[in-house]
Amino acid sequence: MSVCWRRRGCSAHFGSRPSAAAPCLVLLLLLLLPLPPHGAAVQAADPYTLVKILIVRQNDLGPLTPMSTAFYAGLRASLKTHVYTYARDVPLDIVYSRAKLAGYVNALEKVMQKEEGILTLLAQFGDASVMEVRSTLNRFDLVSFA
Repeated sequence: MSVCWRRRGCSAHFGSRPSAAAPCLVLLLLLLLPLPPHGAAVQAADPYTLVKILIVRQNDLGPLTPMSTAFYAGLRASLKTHVYTYARDVPLDIVYSRAKLAGYVNALEKVMQKEEGILTLLAQFGDASVMEVRSTLNRFDLVSFA
């Protein structure tokens, strides 16, 4: 396959002329070399600070129970793979709880009053559940992932 690069003729082959982007990519690489990797940028605090995560599992999901079971099995497998740590020796303390959909807010409040220092709530939420739990999240300064 040949490509015409000049008016003189079609003697150049594809790829024989250096790309104009190559010098820009080399310059970009040289500028990015002194920056720390992402894992090091995450560690602003003491690396041995304990981070508590609350995982709430709903009991009464009906036909969606197998999907919920698969979600939590994948979550446990992921945490076990990383040896319950995050970003270089930041240990995770996992607090597990179960609740029914009707009593979800009460169960969340009980756990938050019993356990101190929980940073994150991880649960399977729908729109209605998020609206119910929103005031509790604000009161306890929780970050929620659904």
